Amino acid sequence: MQVDACRDYIDRSFDDVATITPYEDDGYIRSDIDRPAMNQLRQDVADGLIDCVVIYRIDRVCSNMMDFCTFYTFLKEREIKFITVKDGIDTTTPIGEAMMYLAVIFSGIEISNDTLRITDNMNHLAAAGFWCGGQPPLGYKIQEISTGKKSHKTLVPDQPALEYKNMLIEILLENRFSLQQMETYCRQQGIRSYNKGGFLSTTQLHQILSSPMCVADTVAMYDYFESLGCMMDEGSPREKWDGKNGIIVYGRTTEKRVNGKKRHVKAPVDKWRISIGVHEPTMEPDLYFQIMNHFGQKKFDKKMRHETTLLKGVLRCKCGRLMSLARKPKADGSVSTWYHCPRREREGVASCDCRAIKAELLDEKVLEIFRQIEHDPDVIRQYMKQEEKKPAGSTDALRKQILENGQKIDRLTATLAENGSSSAAKYIIAQIEKLDVEQIELNRKLAEQSVETRRQQARLRGAQAKRVEIQHLLENFDEFTMEEKNEIARSVIQSAMWDNEALFLTL
Repeated sequence: MQVDACRDYIDRSFDDVATITPYEDDGYIRSDIDRPAMNQLRQDVADGLIDCVVIYRIDRVCSNMMDFCTFYTFLKEREIKFITVKDGIDTTTPIGEAMMYLAVIFSGIEISNDTLRITDNMNHLAAAGFWCGGQPPLGYKIQEISTGKKSHKTLVPDQPALEYKNMLIEILLENRFSLQQMETYCRQQGIRSYNKGGFLSTTQLHQILSSPMCVADTVAMYDYFESLGCMMDEGSPREKWDGKNGIIVYGRTTEKRVNGKKRHVKAPVDKWRISIGVHEPTMEPDLYFQIMNHFGQKKFDKKMRHETTLLKGVLRCKCGRLMSLARKPKADGSVSTWYHCPRREREGVASCDCRAIKAELLDEKVLEIFRQIEHDPDVIRQYMKQEEKKPAGSTDALRKQILENGQKIDRLTATLAENGSSSAAKYIIAQIEKLDVEQIELNRKLAEQSVETRRQQARLRGAQAKRVEIQHLLENFDEFTMEEKNEIARSVIQSAMWDNEALFLTL
């Protein structure tokens, strides 16, 4: 219907249209502008394939004000017409633009209200013990049940999946593995994920083994969730937790924008809503507590027992992974520190053949480069990121050519005014149009050179600032802690890569 309405508008409003290309994103929500067809539209606009964008309503672009402003500015910069069929907004006038932005704001309010209604409905379903959507926890499958007027979804045990999960639990507890050790063991033994068949990651293992949906609703479980600070549903008071049903935990994840894209991340524990489910439990609380206690014992202590290194957090292996630190005790009781690739450790030499390297060797290489930069300012240019070289050209020559073309156009225009009825007028007009095209191209080249000049100036200022930081580090090296040295190095170094033989540094 929307496509037909847009086509009808185009047929009524335009003549000699070469092509009409529809861009549709079925199944995507309008609050997210990162959609396949929308991305293709932006690419086609950037490639100069489109003169006009026609949409059914303003909220078909998106309902996020910031994203919409970015998209609309993108069209305006390329002089692309923007038309909404149903809103009747003329974006070529200031009032029309203001109305357009208001329409986007009200669309965002509508989305927020819809979200609240959906959330309230999901909370109601969770409180009643039903499954609220998404992938079921491993060991269960989804089944619809009728409650009279409506049918809802619940969880029912999936015996093969449950046996697979119990196998993982048995391996974990018998061997006292950490999640990392568990991942390595599963890879070595060829144990793959139940549904997708890929190797299990530590994140997947933790998600499978720590899911509380399968645990019986005993008083001990109620006290456990209450002690965590979760929201305990009023319809599931403590006296109803009798161990006959499973548990519904709603709101364990939330949507968050990460690097411009929406991702599901773990929500704070105090946002979890806990209620009694209508499904059958498959795990006793004692076993669940045993698993959680095991994770607590194997929890990584983030407080460093040893000093850090200069390149920690910036050095990458040739395979692209951020290199980790390993400590090896010496015979004299001291400790040596090594950079190593975590991919090689997890997946073996077949995935990455980069060997571990002593941290002090690479750190000294970096300091040697820093000392060279301190003594010779030009050395830093060798380690700055090499930008794509633009064709050389003289700004003065371009300006002179633009001025000469302008003067030619003025003279031809004056001649045309005097000989407008002459048969030579058409040749004068053709010459003016040719010069005008040249003038546009010359102005474009001049603008590009101006931008490139500003970029070079910015890179030079950045290089000078980095050299000052390097001098500051070297002059006060003995006074800084190792953490402070690492912080300065990370602010100066853009990238560092070890390829098993050489260190590649970019400042």
